[in-house]
Amino acid sequence: MREHEHPPPAPEIERRLQFHRPQLLLMPLMFAVPILALLGLLGGPRVREEIDLGGVHLAVEYAPRDHLEDWGRVYVTVVNRSPAPLADARAEFARALLDALWQPSFQPQLARIDGEWYVVPLGDLPPGATRAVTLDYRSTDPGRLNGSVRVRAGDEALAELPIHIAVLP
Repeated sequence: MREHEHPPPAPEIERRLQFHRPQLLLMPLMFAVPILALLGLLGGPRVREEIDLGGVHLAVEYAPRDHLEDWGRVYVTVVNRSPAPLADARAEFARALLDALWQPSFQPQLARIDGEWYVVPLGDLPPGATRAVTLDYRSTDPGRLNGSVRVRAGDEALAELPIHIAVLP
């Protein structure tokens, strides 16, 4: 067996991009996902809803779109803008909103579930006082979550805001 002095020359290959059919089909998706993310359609920004009623300012901040199995957070802020103190104030979350969630966790702690509402006590609010409630949750089913958050003092409902969250797969 005789060894060659030089290896044979490499074959001539035309250098150019070559795409196969599956690659061509997925190419638009490769460009669409970053564009959708930049437009905020894949989770996106948070929304802040506010209302002033009966001397109470209620603000709710949440993400209108969540992803399945991700942790979400809702911030609720209550300000007493009336000249009188609010006795036994509490923030209430609609049960229709929270029953579809896994492990909703409140800060301050949840006091009770009263009929159609999850009740978080805020205590007595003197004039000008602010209280905040944080709700952490994990969505387990895709779809729409619809409910509301309201503020009550004694037996009187002072302010209420609707919440609509789309849970994406």
